[in-house]
Amino acid sequence: MNERKKIILKKSVIVAMLVALCFAATFINIQMPTGDMVHLGNFVMIITALLLGGLEGGLVGSLGMGLYDIIFYSSRPTTIIRTFILKFLVGFLVGFLFRLVLKKKINTKALLISSIGFFIVLFGISLTLFIVGDKSGFGFSNGLAAILHVSSKSVKISLFIPIFSALFAIGLGIALILSRKLPTRSKAALFAITIAILVNILGEFLLRWLFEGTWNTLIGGLAAENAFSASLLTATSKIPGSLITGFISVLLTVLIYEPVYLGVKHLDVFQDDTFKYDERNEESKVETEEVKTISSNDSTAIHGNI
Repeated sequence: MNERKKIILKKSVIVAMLVALCFAATFINIQMPTGDMVHLGNFVMIITALLLGGLEGGLVGSLGMGLYDIIFYSSRPTTIIRTFILKFLVGFLVGFLFRLVLKKKINTKALLISSIGFFIVLFGISLTLFIVGDKSGFGFSNGLAAILHVSSKSVKISLFIPIFSALFAIGLGIALILSRKLPTRSKAALFAITIAILVNILGEFLLRWLFEGTWNTLIGGLAAENAFSASLLTATSKIPGSLITGFISVLLTVLIYEPVYLGVKHLDVFQDDTFKYDERNEESKVETEEVKTISSNDSTAIHGNI
């Protein structure tokens, strides 16, 4: 067996183990009052994508969480299809963007600012809807939610949406302020995770609305307008679960990724070429600082001579 086949075999074994770990991590969950759940499957997918790459991260997320849905949501094929498609996309996006930023030295500041803006808008809209909604049945038993009546239908607006939108915006704002002091790898990872979490939140909402509306129209026999109206309300009520899961995934990744990376980066099986970009970026940073120092000294010397 040549070296390339050995690497592929080792990586396949590791990916299979991580699929099992992602599957197990999805069992570590908290059921939301809306029927959705907060779980750790996304966290395992993100770590895999950062360490191994986008394809591996996508496979781990898609298969790990997809298998969970096959077992527990076999009567809801739209949920299974949505998970397989969306989790592969999100996992792939994390690994791809992470390596793209390292290789191309992309300025992520504008996109991070846009992400902060998204969560601020989400915070404002959700808080407004919560305030104007009916809170006569307010309490922990119904998930700290207000009921909003829309066209003879009711949608539950959870207080968790503005709370975790604000936490995301604050956290990203702090990261943006401290970005100059963060190493290149950490900035690239933060950027990739943030964009992927945004895609996951929007994807969960849009695909749930589209797939369930289509299913209820074709299989359930409902009129298209009623089917998509009902699926829109369902998709809206599931947003808190996506937000909280995303927040926990980001928090755990920020805390755990760097120590894990430092522990495994020298393993041949990973064949991770991003390490050389760390070295290149550090060399570039040193060169930049040296240029600034030389320029400063020259300027001081000129002024001294004058």
